[in-house]
Amino acid sequence: MYTLGAFLLLAALLGAVTAVVDSVLGLLKVDAVIKKIPVVGAHWGLAVAILMVWLLGERGMGYPAVGWGVTMDDTWLNIVANGAMVYAAVPLKDAVISMVNKGLRA
Repeated sequence: MYTLGAFLLLAALLGAVTAVVDSVLGLLKVDAVIKKIPVVGAHWGLAVAILMVWLLGERGMGYPAVGWGVTMDDTWLNIVANGAMVYAAVPLKDAVISMVNKGLRA
């Protein structure tokens, strides 16, 4: 249960971090260049999620999927897998927020 909550919070944090990174890249006038890179431009949120999980892991926060028993032998695999899981949790976060909003109106 706590692991799911961690993924939802990290997905919400990903939205804020992506907005800040996009605004900084726009300020530096390199956002258009990055968006044109074939794989990275289409999945920019995934790259930011992996970077965010790496930074949190380096700061001693750990990796959220460990709560489900998902661990890899190599550190980079843990970082990429957890980043992908955080990126995949964004639609789930949106659904939970929508559910809570509908419940508050009833």
